[in-house]
Amino acid sequence: MKFNKVYFALLMLLVIASQSCTKMNDLTDRYLDEGEIAYAAKVDSVGVQAGENRIQLNLHIKAQRIDNVRIYWNNYVDSVDVEIGGRTGVFPVMLDDMPESGYLFQLVSFDKFGNRSLEYEATGSSYGENYKNGLSNRSYTTEFTRYDMRGDSMVIYWGGTVRGAIGMELQYTDISDKTVRMEVPADATTTTLHKLKGNISYNLRFLPEENAIDTFMSTSKSIPVYYERPIDKSNWKIVGFSSASASPEWPATNAIDGDINTPWHTEHNPTAPFPHYFIVDMGEMVDISSFEVYRRMDDSGGAQPTHQIFYAESLTDPSDSNDVGWKDYGVYSLDNVVDIPQFSRAANVVKARYFMYYVASNSRSSYAYIGEIGAYSPAGDGLIH
Repeated sequence: MKFNKVYFALLMLLVIASQSCTKMNDLTDRYLDEGEIAYAAKVDSVGVQAGENRIQLNLHIKAQRIDNVRIYWNNYVDSVDVEIGGRTGVFPVMLDDMPESGYLFQLVSFDKFGNRSLEYEATGSSYGENYKNGLSNRSYTTEFTRYDMRGDSMVIYWGGTVRGAIGMELQYTDISDKTVRMEVPADATTTTLHKLKGNISYNLRFLPEENAIDTFMSTSKSIPVYYERPIDKSNWKIVGFSSASASPEWPATNAIDGDINTPWHTEHNPTAPFPHYFIVDMGEMVDISSFEVYRRMDDSGGAQPTHQIFYAESLTDPSDSNDVGWKDYGVYSLDNVVDIPQFSRAANVVKARYFMYYVASNSRSSYAYIGEIGAYSPAGDGLIH
């Protein structure tokens, strides 16, 4: 009896296993009856290059079984077909009229039998007005820019570099009235122009991405050309000053002696109080378009970061810094590192016989000092070209 029970249990297990195998076969037989699915070959890779309201896709194909490729974007709303014809290589595809945005592309290949591949995805961007509006131009240092009449040249001192810029285009009119165009490195610190008449303008060239197909230009910026001649200082006299160093001897007359290496320095033993100044009588009425100032050449660590200039046609007391005849020419920065002249230029040409160099305070020290000061008048029939 016990043997019959064991036999019966074994028989039931065989029945259950047989039914399970039958159900498993049902799952696979259905697909085997439909036949094997054939896929077309995918593209091997896609290079995407950004452009101005356009994008270029470079399809890299090694398989010879691709008849055409369909490129989808905008969630499959837009598409374009690219004929391959079984060839291999790199196939550039230009997509025009692509509004500024980022895009996700789905690429599906088809063979000559109509079989399709699995999707290949690529991303890319197009650039337009939003990108262009965000581009900035390079600055130049206006305090150092003036046409040198004697050297027949002008040096442009550029400000800091601009991230993403790959070059700079500059143009101007020369003395024969021809337009000269030149390429300037994006990181140039200075540019010297010769035989210059005027009309200087420049802009920066940008690549939005390293392999972009289009470059973008910043808004053009103009540089005025100032035609000026130095005013003769042979008749200049110091008629007033706040203080001057006695030891070493650095008098106010050093500031107008024509030697940038002999400074004027205020008294430092004991230290003289602010304001610091000196007054110059130019001996005659002149038209002034700018002043130039050289820093103290041997040591300017404690030089004043700003200075002010006053001018006057006539004064009741030329030695008095508080005379009611003084007019404000402006407050200007003083770079205590550069060895070139720094220009202080008001909006208009002024007439003056007297001027006063004036330092109201100094955040770096208790002194004031410069190497030299000069003035310029307009040359020819116009100041700015």
